[in-house]
Amino acid sequence: MSRGVKIALAVLAALILLVGLSMTLSLPRLPEDLNQIALNTPTVIYGDDGGVIKTLANREVVPLHQVAPVFLQATVTLEDAGFYRHHGFSKKGFVRAVVYNLLHGTLRQGGSTITQQLAKNLFFGFDRTWLRKIQEVLVALQIEQQFSKEKILEAYVNQIDFGSGVYGVELASQTYFAKHAADLTLAEASLLAGIPRWPPRYNPFSNEKVARERQSFVLSRMVQNGDITRQEMEEAQRAVLVFSRINPLQGNAEYFVQLVKDDARQKFGADAVNYGGLRIYTTLNSRLQYEASRAVAEGLAQVDAWLGLPPYQEARWDQKGDYPQAALICLDPRLGTVKALVGGRDFRRAPLNRVMAAKRHPGSAFKPFVYFAALENPQVSPADVYVDDELAIPVGGKIWSPDNFDHRFRGPMILKEALAHSINVITVKLMEQVTPPVVVKAAYRLGLQSELPENLSLALGAADVSPFEMAGAYATIANFGTRHRYYYLMEIRSASNELLQETIPKSRCVADSQTCYLLIDMLRAVIQHGTAASVRRMGFTRPAAGKTGTSSDFRDAWFVGFTPELVAAVWVGYDDNRPLRATNNSGLTGDRAAAPIWTLFMQRVLADAPISEFPRPSGITLETVDPRTGSGPMPGEASVEVAIREKK
Repeated sequence: MSRGVKIALAVLAALILLVGLSMTLSLPRLPEDLNQIALNTPTVIYGDDGGVIKTLANREVVPLHQVAPVFLQATVTLEDAGFYRHHGFSKKGFVRAVVYNLLHGTLRQGGSTITQQLAKNLFFGFDRTWLRKIQEVLVALQIEQQFSKEKILEAYVNQIDFGSGVYGVELASQTYFAKHAADLTLAEASLLAGIPRWPPRYNPFSNEKVARERQSFVLSRMVQNGDITRQEMEEAQRAVLVFSRINPLQGNAEYFVQLVKDDARQKFGADAVNYGGLRIYTTLNSRLQYEASRAVAEGLAQVDAWLGLPPYQEARWDQKGDYPQAALICLDPRLGTVKALVGGRDFRRAPLNRVMAAKRHPGSAFKPFVYFAALENPQVSPADVYVDDELAIPVGGKIWSPDNFDHRFRGPMILKEALAHSINVITVKLMEQVTPPVVVKAAYRLGLQSELPENLSLALGAADVSPFEMAGAYATIANFGTRHRYYYLMEIRSASNELLQETIPKSRCVADSQTCYLLIDMLRAVIQHGTAASVRRMGFTRPAAGKTGTSSDFRDAWFVGFTPELVAAVWVGYDDNRPLRATNNSGLTGDRAAAPIWTLFMQRVLADAPISEFPRPSGITLETVDPRTGSGPMPGEASVEVAIREKK
């Protein structure tokens, strides 16, 4: 040992002695059971059926004999090969770390044993200071004096972070392999043992390739330590790992959980939310949430393929930021509750909740608000005829000529057909007739909240709105004019069951039921034979209404639709506002990118529900008319059924 190292050790020994003596009385008192410290009272978030959506700081303690020996071997070999020989800290590792840190003038290496890591996690923060390291060593020595190696290892494996919001080997086993810790194979155990060093990076759900590389490193260390043979290592490396969760909802509601946590933290503080044993009851439905996540994942996989991107799960961590995103929000229009929320495709890679925070142009998905404002005039009927032709409007000294999506003009047609086929020219004419201020007021009344420009381009969706707003406004229409204040928190209770917060549902009538039904009937045609015909082509046959939306240059793809039971809004796009263009340069529309996600979701969640129709209010009749003239159809001509107000 060099003279410099000896001097450094002498100085540190003196520091430890002096500081240790001064701190001995202030060091925390060890409990009779180390697991008592590891187990704070966790906050639990419940769904609408009483099932657990998330347990914060989630861990489940199991005795050491219920953990597979190969996992214990892998953990000790990787984290602290001399665990059974030292008395709390490794002299060799400590010297190595001290020399390195003194040479670099900072604390970069810790040289921590399992006992030191346990002491750090139980009592101290993660600040890297010499004082904290000394405290850590002193507490580690106390732990070693009071507890056996088996009890120390048991506490350690029950409280380390395995990512995916779970702590401890038992829940990690359930989360990644749908089995108990006692049943782990060598291949599974070596993969799990590698996660705690850097959970976000070695999480197999988000980075399977990196996790398998880490697994190989763990196995090689086990061979070097004599725990396993090289043949066993090679067999474990070849083993096929099936990643599966015991709780299929786990990990599918992360955006929603974060939303709930943020709200609760503002009122009660972070410590109370994470460790205060709160009971948070929400409106989220576990089954709907699972299907929403599943639909988004499947729909985006198809979008990725059109864009020429490799499967998302095969992309590197840094590449995943270049993939398109999606958002889905589902509401119950009758109760005013949030039933499912997916804020993006991957919470760990992109935690922005696009349902609430991302505001984008809705494109033609805004058009129903223009038609709604027009239909509030009893003199306007869905059977009224407007002409789709070239339009020239003076705007700021220039001429604005709105074009249709396919650059064609179709001549005269009734309003119902104009909305079904999303005719831009007729929508702008209608906006000009009703006036932008009237449309803006109607949109606000239905539920939009973002700032809306009072100009004609708003008719084509030139404004920034969130999916949550769009779903809420469509829900008012689906609910025949009754607008709810949509909520997701029902109540929050303390660990002793004291009621701390309660949401009182609020609603009011903001529109006439007849007007809403006329618009619903028009929006049904969008799905039946209009721009969202893909919904029917995918086999969804239930009564439904909705509208596609595609913003300028294919930057945003929307579909907002509803059945009598549920309303859902889906948005697809890039976070950086790039166009959604396929490899053949064709743009992805709302019908192509967003409507399939909506359809997959609705098909699955309503598969076993009885079919219900939109109730027709009194004073509304159905008439069959010529879609070009609005009058009775000529023999042999195409015709459409239109809902109209009865003439008084």
